[in-house]
Amino acid sequence: MKNKLCAVVLAGLMFTAGHGSLAHAAGQGANEPLVIAEQGTFFVGGSEVELEGGTIVANEMYVEYQMPAEQTHPFPLVFFHGGMSSGHYWWSRPDGGEGWATLFLREGYAVYVVDRPTHGRSAHYEEIHGQAHLPPLSMPRPGPGSDPEPDDPDNRFPGKKVAGDPAYEQSRRGSQASVELPFGLPDPVAVSARMDGYDRAAGAALLDRIGPAILVTHSRSGATGWQIADARPDLVKAIVAAEPNGPPFYNAPPLGQPGDPVSRPFGITYAPLAYEPAVETVEDFGGLVQMEPTGEGLVGCWVPQGQQPQLVNLTDIPVMVMTGESSYHAAYDHCTAQYLTAAGVPTDFADLGAMGITGNTHGFMRETNNAELADIVVDWLTERGL
Repeated sequence: MKNKLCAVVLAGLMFTAGHGSLAHAAGQGANEPLVIAEQGTFFVGGSEVELEGGTIVANEMYVEYQMPAEQTHPFPLVFFHGGMSSGHYWWSRPDGGEGWATLFLREGYAVYVVDRPTHGRSAHYEEIHGQAHLPPLSMPRPGPGSDPEPDDPDNRFPGKKVAGDPAYEQSRRGSQASVELPFGLPDPVAVSARMDGYDRAAGAALLDRIGPAILVTHSRSGATGWQIADARPDLVKAIVAAEPNGPPFYNAPPLGQPGDPVSRPFGITYAPLAYEPAVETVEDFGGLVQMEPTGEGLVGCWVPQGQQPQLVNLTDIPVMVMTGESSYHAAYDHCTAQYLTAAGVPTDFADLGAMGITGNTHGFMRETNNAELADIVVDWLTERGL
């Protein structure tokens, strides 16, 4: 990274300035051509389902990959998109600049980008998965309580968040209907638990095919990463969680309100994870209690009232949780990081605001300083030999 950043310490790790190759290259405005040794697409996972019109394969996952000619890192990165979208946004920013998948290719990593089951080029069948819905929160719009206004000098969005702006229009066109997070519909937790299961099975099948890898998750796929690591702990070398789905147990505003029921009954997921002692329902945590907020603008974290059960399959997997200063996640992602640490997972919290990086929102991997943020990840992975 070109600029020195304040160190953020959690579980003993210090984030410091690094080599800065990606941020420097992005600042030049003209990158050298990428040399790709191999690229392709394939599907993994899924199972045959009999429908009235015949037999189809459902719950499969579309994967596209590129391998650089000079692969300088031992393990590939696998990118999982969030809800109401597809893997497209990892390749490019909405203004045409390079996205994280492309930037990490430049750094010498092989990259795999998926469309999670029922999203994008992974088929959605209404007879199996139910009707897809598009919640209004999936569209970035300026206004009170949202991301920064278009004239905010710290705004990192590569354009103006107004209709007609080219970057904004690209973002709108990248949104899609989804069966998950169906606000206002019956039993949204059951729908999300089913999606956890689809993601877990397809993600495990992908790692079985490609071998050990580093998972990069965003938003709703935060739960996906924990599920895949739980299923294949020996094949997950690290997890970079960009504003993962959370916080533990209860949704926080703007997605939830006081008095709402438990959203993630297994703390950080909708479907079960392996805990010790075993957790089969939320009641097995021995009751939940909300802690007092630890700072201005932060929510109080919900934690088990008794001893924290350990996530036994994740204890050897290093995790980075990264959060933007101007995102609604800034109020609660510390709860996810603290929960993971208490559950025995080696977790480091990259709080961009505390590091002096302002203006980043929930989609920071597509914002104007995304190369600088990618450098932080590269430094963290490099320190671990990854």
